[in-house]
Amino acid sequence: MNATMRGAFALLPLALAACAPAAEDGAAPPENAQSGPEAPTTLAGGWRVAGIDGEELDGPEGIGLLGDEDTIWWSPRCAGQERAYRISGGTIETGAGPAAEAQPSGVPPPAVCTIGLPAGLEDVMRALDAAERIERTPENGVRISGGGHSLLLFSQ
Repeated sequence: MNATMRGAFALLPLALAACAPAAEDGAAPPENAQSGPEAPTTLAGGWRVAGIDGEELDGPEGIGLLGDEDTIWWSPRCAGQERAYRISGGTIETGAGPAAEAQPSGVPPPAVCTIGLPAGLEDVMRALDAAERIERTPENGVRISGGGHSLLLFSQ
């Protein structure tokens, strides 16, 4: 056997190993692997409240929310049911919305409308006030949670 043939036979086990499928049992995922869909970076758009504190919202009327780059609210906005928010990674911070901010001298406060609020809206605002985490669900919903409360939202 010549040297070329011996070299080819020596490399054969390496070539076969490279073609074999990777072992799946017990293999740890890479450290940078994501466990699920990325957390949303904004709440801009229209949202349907599908769940509050782990319970489906199943009343006769639904609750819809609207959002922009830094505020989420129930419409009509004059009802004052809004929260400012800031998302960073999988965390969310909320606070009083723009309507609650002090007005500069000489500027009238925003109009307030008297309107009946839907059942469950107070619980929605309580969950937003306690919010600490935000994540996308496998069903492509958005779960906001913290302080023992949670909201499940779906884009409209």
